[in-house]
Amino acid sequence: MKLPISLFLAVKYLKPKRSMVSFITILTMCGIMLGVAILIVVLSVMTGFDDVHKEHMIKLDSHIQISTRGNSAFYAQPVLDVLNEMPEVKAAAPAVEGFVMMTRYGQAITAVLRGVEPELEKKISDIESYLIEGELPVEEETVVVGSRLAMQLGVGIGDTITVYSPECFVSEDELRLPAELTVSGIFSVDMYEIDAGYMITSLPTARDVFAIEEGVETLRLITEDPFTVDETSLKIREKLGEAMLADDSLNWFRFLTIRSWVDIHQSMLSTLAVEKNMMFLLLIAISVVAAFCVSINLINMGIQKTHEIGLLKAVGFSSGKIVGIFLFLGIVQGVLGCVLGSALGIWFSGNLDAILEFLRKFNPNLMSAEFYQFSQMPSRTTSEDVVLVCLIVMVFSILAGVLPAIRAAMMQPVDALRYE
Repeated sequence: MKLPISLFLAVKYLKPKRSMVSFITILTMCGIMLGVAILIVVLSVMTGFDDVHKEHMIKLDSHIQISTRGNSAFYAQPVLDVLNEMPEVKAAAPAVEGFVMMTRYGQAITAVLRGVEPELEKKISDIESYLIEGELPVEEETVVVGSRLAMQLGVGIGDTITVYSPECFVSEDELRLPAELTVSGIFSVDMYEIDAGYMITSLPTARDVFAIEEGVETLRLITEDPFTVDETSLKIREKLGEAMLADDSLNWFRFLTIRSWVDIHQSMLSTLAVEKNMMFLLLIAISVVAAFCVSINLINMGIQKTHEIGLLKAVGFSSGKIVGIFLFLGIVQGVLGCVLGSALGIWFSGNLDAILEFLRKFNPNLMSAEFYQFSQMPSRTTSEDVVLVCLIVMVFSILAGVLPAIRAAMMQPVDALRYE
């Protein structure tokens, strides 16, 4: 296939030669390649963090939670009667939850203790699939502990944990005895914050620990679609409102609050969104730097090829064709850098754990689980991210060729031929 003359000459100028121009061209393309690769890796990690956080939010904290404004206990059955009439709600389970304190070697360790009904809990969360030892706390005064919390406490199956709740310290003159809970299981969700800070017990045990005589503090719901929880929450409010109008004894429904997993984790989701936006600005900045490299390389190439440009214009080359040569030079460098950089970035993203494992031989504390809260580095490369990176880099690569192209096109043949 016959190439356009401008593209043919652009490719010819890029062919390796033993000159400084060719060396600078190779360095420029390497710079674009590394920039694209780094951006793809960073965006892949950000996407991976976003996905894993959302997955754990949905699987462990349910889709919607119903509680009172002061987190006081309420009777769950009237609310469940309303929810059972809604096809959007697949399952519901009561819970009692709060902070507790344990001591180990004189050091206080705090965690969240959640009381659940095991059979109902299986319908709304995947906690049973995360068990690595034992079983859910079916019996009273038993508890399932996160794997890292178990390591901190130095406990295993059958060991006893002394648990202090805020209700243990009623007043200066009155104290409640702490609860003695037997470890019946250990779970791991592969997320440091959960594995090091959560315990699950039976609902009656949690009521006893937090001095709640009856009722529950929260109803946790699973819906048809976790990503349409706002619409479902609105329907639940409407149904509860209709129930209040129909029965005056249910006026206490007005004290209930309905929060989706998006509302509960709004701070985390906003942080993830801001971080990804900052990565996008970094993408723009690196693309601009790559564009400067391309522009400087093309300006240098234009100076080196001044005599040849004069010859081309002398034999009838139009200014448009001269402009085309330099624009094609920018495009070809951008395409090669994007293709090689994309391949390198995708490979790095798919082998991050192996690469980190190798680097930890030199620095054992490099990117520890306590730092990014996962035992493995989450990463997911999307075609949208790759296309976005390559598109922006290509736009700047083309723009980088405009100034050198205009300079070359404005050369007068006589002056160019005299150039030495």
